Amino acid sequence: MNHKSSKKKKKVKNKLTIWLTFESFIIVNVSVIIYELVDFVANYIVGQNHHYSAIAGIGMFLPMSILMGFISYRFSKLIYRYVSKLIDGINQVANGNFDVQLNEKKAGPFREVYRNFNKMGRELESVQLLREDFINNFSHEFKTPIASINGFANLLLEKDISKEDEQKYLKIISEESARLADLAQSTLLLSKLESSEVIVDKTPYSLDEQLKQCAILLSTDWSRKKIDFSANLSSVTYNGNRELMQHVWINLLNNAIKFTPENGELSMDMTEIDGMIQVSITDTGMGMSEETASNIFEKYYQGENSKTIKGLGLGLSIVKRIVELCDGTISVKSKENEGSTFTVSLPSE
Repeated sequence: MNHKSSKKKKKVKNKLTIWLTFESFIIVNVSVIIYELVDFVANYIVGQNHHYSAIAGIGMFLPMSILMGFISYRFSKLIYRYVSKLIDGINQVANGNFDVQLNEKKAGPFREVYRNFNKMGRELESVQLLREDFINNFSHEFKTPIASINGFANLLLEKDISKEDEQKYLKIISEESARLADLAQSTLLLSKLESSEVIVDKTPYSLDEQLKQCAILLSTDWSRKKIDFSANLSSVTYNGNRELMQHVWINLLNNAIKFTPENGELSMDMTEIDGMIQVSITDTGMGMSEETASNIFEKYYQGENSKTIKGLGLGLSIVKRIVELCDGTISVKSKENEGSTFTVSLPSE
């Protein structure tokens, strides 16, 4: 511990001692005054004892003050032991050390304070890790397509290049440019959603019709893979932002098609029960492990299966944020080599 920190702690300790001593002094004075007042009324006024003397009560003042002062001093030392640990922890957090934890078993009357401090520390550490991961993943995800574009552009500048290679390199540059644009657009959308607290531009519309339209928009993709598509949709009117909700359904359906092999199955179901709308999208794709399923909604996270299929790792993060802004929930049940079911629950309002 440095000299500056030690000096600060000593200053806090002195203030605490003075405060407790002053408080004890006030308590002693008030107690003696009340005692004298009651004694005076009881003896002089009620008891008509005109020989009554208040000297005995006044004589209690000095020994009581000394006793209470001593007790306050000892008590302040005891309290300061707990406060000192709390001050140390706060100073460490202020200096960026978020993994500091206080011993709740030795917190005395400050147990609840220590518990909340530890909870705060864990939350701050979690935020710090997420921020670092976001920066690392963000820079990495942007650097990859930029490096590809730069590399193949340099190859195109070479003189001895065949027409076939030229077309191949141009195709790669085009694909990576589109990927970079999608990544930038998705990142901006996610940032906008994360800074929002409510959904605006809500209008009542037919949710089942919207789901049908999304399925039709992607019909070329699932037809190409000869996927058996089915839908069981109840008639539901939903009050929400049509554009954002379409983003949710397109993303979930697109993922289901992407990870489902040829001749697989894809189903979409919607029901309304007890004021909640439930939309489930089920595929018979490659599925995912428990670890992947537990992290699938994290930014830039891509499971092992995603390594063979290009993606941005932002789609499901955006979906989750939109659903949360609608006061809804999204969950996934999956088993490797059997498929996945994504379920979105929304209040029918």
